[in-house]
Amino acid sequence: MLKTDELFIRPQKGWLGINFADLWRYRELFYFLAWRDILVRYKQTFLGVAWAIINPIIQMLVWTFIFGKVAKLPSQGIPYALVTLSGTLVWTYFSEIVNSAGGSLLNNTNLITKIYFPRLIIPLSVVLRALLDFAVAFGVFMIMMLFYRVKPTLLLLTLPFFIVLATIIAVGIGLWAATISVKYRDVAKILPYFIQVGFFLTPVAYLMEIIPQKYLWIYYLNPMVGAIEGFRWALLGTPVLWAKLIIQIFISFAVLISGLFYFRRFERKFADVI
Repeated sequence: MLKTDELFIRPQKGWLGINFADLWRYRELFYFLAWRDILVRYKQTFLGVAWAIINPIIQMLVWTFIFGKVAKLPSQGIPYALVTLSGTLVWTYFSEIVNSAGGSLLNNTNLITKIYFPRLIIPLSVVLRALLDFAVAFGVFMIMMLFYRVKPTLLLLTLPFFIVLATIIAVGIGLWAATISVKYRDVAKILPYFIQVGFFLTPVAYLMEIIPQKYLWIYYLNPMVGAIEGFRWALLGTPVLWAKLIIQIFISFAVLISGLFYFRRFERKFADVI
């Protein structure tokens, strides 16, 4: 007879092989990894969580000077500092998740090789830390809106949707990067360079109106365009091309689902390869 305290680990079945009950069972590990990342990030730093404010503020000042003062790009009557800061908040949130998730498996080699738990918890846990930084920086943005006397409207209620959209894109790409980096270690090292290139191919520090019409379709292949445009629309009322945004939503979910599928397909090999 089988003992009641025996645990059998079998290959998962169902949609993409994801056992959501298993993820819920290990939720405490999820919170522990997220809290550990937060502590490690700000351990032995003089300014602590203030770095979540300093980083976007410095970027805002730099890009406002370059694009607003020197290049004199249009801002539709909105203070250019708010244009750049709104885009920077979303992009920083996105890039933190992708960069952290991309190297998360390599940074937790001891856990992966010694104990069983859903490996998906590791790249997902970085979202909470990035969300905390985003929340702190967003508070500064709201203060900036008061400073420039830009009043939020009821569109602000749609803001969570675009934050979720950015999260979906970031997690999807992060899962792809995390899986590939297990086999090819240099992926985690070159990922920040691709993120930097993506910054200039995304309307973070400028509005989409400066892009020639014939190139718009190329820009809208980038799902982060819709997330940032929607974020600005909810806060500042800038226009959004809804038909293209809907297409980008489908692209975003395709990135997430394919990332989940790819991650789960190779998950059982992580302990052997890593």
